[in-house]
Amino acid sequence: MTDSAIQPILPRSRPLWALVLMGMLVFGFYQERAKIQLNHYIQVLEANPGVAEMSPELREKWWDVNPQPKRVHYYIMEGTWNGFHRYSLRDLGRMKWALSIGILLVFFGLDALFLRTTGHFDRWPWLIVMYAIAGTIMACFLLLVRGKAGYSVAHEFLAFLQSPLPSLLIVLVPSLFERMRAQHPTG
Repeated sequence: MTDSAIQPILPRSRPLWALVLMGMLVFGFYQERAKIQLNHYIQVLEANPGVAEMSPELREKWWDVNPQPKRVHYYIMEGTWNGFHRYSLRDLGRMKWALSIGILLVFFGLDALFLRTTGHFDRWPWLIVMYAIAGTIMACFLLLVRGKAGYSVAHEFLAFLQSPLPSLLIVLVPSLFERMRAQHPTG
């Protein structure tokens, strides 16, 4: 195989992949913020059971009088989203799972779009394998390791899937191996 027969890793002639990558990064930032807000709201209700029993209007007033700041990496989250006040603790838990599944599906679609726009869509089976392996590991830790430890490991694998890393790995690693084989042919 000659260098001219090797497909470009990230084609400059079709830079739509860069827009998809930017979309992944922006969506990733906002989905993470939404999950942090939701988790924080759930934690506050669990720590204050009386607040969970209040009407949405009273919850909103309570939150205004008793702000619950939370440090998140490089900034302090001061308030919450008022829409959360309408939901019970059980509904918020369901919302958390639905949000995670929805975000995962969006990222799967963005990963597939990234493969298509980079010209590497023939590698889509690897995307399915990567999601299946990560999903199996997450399920095992959630089911077999009860409590915070199992959840933490599953959360890290979910964070990996909800990022540009799966599609970048699928594009970059095989492409680099192709280039290495082209430079050092066996024979």
